[in-house]
Amino acid sequence: MKPKTSTGTKLVDAYLAGLGRPQRDTLVVVRERLRRILPHASECLKYGMPTLTLNGKGVAAYAGFAAHCSYFPMSGSVLGAAGRAVARYPVSKGGLRFPIDKPLPVALLRRLVKLRLAELAAVTDGPRFDYFDDGQLKAAGRMKDGQLHGRWRWFRRDGTLMRTGQFTQGRQVGTWQTWDAHGTLSKTTRF
Repeated sequence: MKPKTSTGTKLVDAYLAGLGRPQRDTLVVVRERLRRILPHASECLKYGMPTLTLNGKGVAAYAGFAAHCSYFPMSGSVLGAAGRAVARYPVSKGGLRFPIDKPLPVALLRRLVKLRLAELAAVTDGPRFDYFDDGQLKAAGRMKDGQLHGRWRWFRRDGTLMRTGQFTQGRQVGTWQTWDAHGTLSKTTRF
C-alpha cells in the first residue's frame, strides 16, 4: 500500500537517489519493510531524514551516512525499552546504527514500531491516538489528568467507524452510538 503523502514520497525518493551504494540499496529495503509494517503511515522528511508519520507524529526514520546507516524511532525512550532486541547494535538515546550493507531485520523493525505506537498512545493530557499494529487508527479522543475526557471515536481494523461517545473525567456521558461494518447505525445508548 502506498503512503498517503505523495509529495513526501517524492522527497524520500529524492533523498534515497542522492545516496551512494550500498547505503541506498540497504535503505530502500528498510523503507519497503517499514511501509509494509505501517501501510497507513505517511512519508515525509523530518530533520532531513525519511520518516513515516501518523497524524503528524514521527514513528520511524532512517538515514544513510558514510560508514553506517541509522534508524531513529523519533523518541528518546524506545531504544531503551527495546532492551535485548537492540543489544547487537550500537545505540544512543535516539538512534541505532547498522551496517551500510545489512538492512535491519523485519522482526526488529516491528518491535521498534510497536514500542513507538504504544508510546504515542500513552498520552495522559491532550489529544490521544491509539493505533492497530499496522498504523490504522483504532481510537481518537482527548485525555485529561490521565482519564478519557470529551468526544471519542473508535474504528475497526478496516478503518470504518465503530462507535462514538463522550466522557467526562473518565465517566461515560451523553449519547453513544455504534455502527455496523456497513456504516449503518445499529445502537444508541444514553448515559
